[in-house]
Amino acid sequence: MIIVRSYIKVDSILSEYQDLSPRIQWTQFGNGKQTGLQYRANEGVWDSAVGRRFMHQTSYDNLNPFFKDTIFETLINEYQMYRTRLMWIGPYSCYSMHRDLAPRIHIPLITNPQCYFVFRDSGIQHLSAGNVYWVDARKFHTFMNCSDQHRLHLVGMVES
Repeated sequence: MIIVRSYIKVDSILSEYQDLSPRIQWTQFGNGKQTGLQYRANEGVWDSAVGRRFMHQTSYDNLNPFFKDTIFETLINEYQMYRTRLMWIGPYSCYSMHRDLAPRIHIPLITNPQCYFVFRDSGIQHLSAGNVYWVDARKFHTFMNCSDQHRLHLVGMVES
């Protein structure tokens, strides 16, 4: 299930992202890359929240100092997210079918109509830029990028 939570001005987020991007440290993950905006105490600030983690998800609640006083800190606080990441997925790529431990907030920053969220039981949906989505990621799902362009989302876990 996907619910639109609110409208958001993506241009200001992308502008700040573009200013920060040359200094962001990325971790390759599957057919894309990720970086952590939050991390778990005593773990790496850039890669602690990246990939599959089975630790208590809410323990990824420390802000990566690089994102202090940015629009990303504001979004994390506004939507009460934890284990927040920037997630790129490459062209013609797909994640495996999986389910997560908690719902997520998705904020599409760079996308196109050929990028799809697929739920095993309820079908396909495109998440357009300009909206903030609450996604029940506890249900089996995957993501498909059927285009020749990269896709970028800001993703954070939230309480049910």
